[in-house]
Amino acid sequence: MPGFSWPPRDTDRNRFLCRLQVVLYALVTLYFGAFAIATGALLPWTIFTLALAATLVTGVALMLMRSRREREG
Repeated sequence: MPGFSWPPRDTDRNRFLCRLQVVLYALVTLYFGAFAIATGALLPWTIFTLALAATLVTGVALMLMRSRREREG
């Protein structure tokens, strides 16, 4: 049964998508972080926190794929 695997399989497609996600999430994090600091509202802080968590999780997935590739190859 196909399902969710963690860390993702080390394929060229997954590495590309993880790198793209890290960049996009980091840009969203920076944007909403600046917006949250400027306004002090709760919603931008919430979005900033979620985007930061997504950036970190995707970065960890990328590092785990890389370590698995170095260990096996």
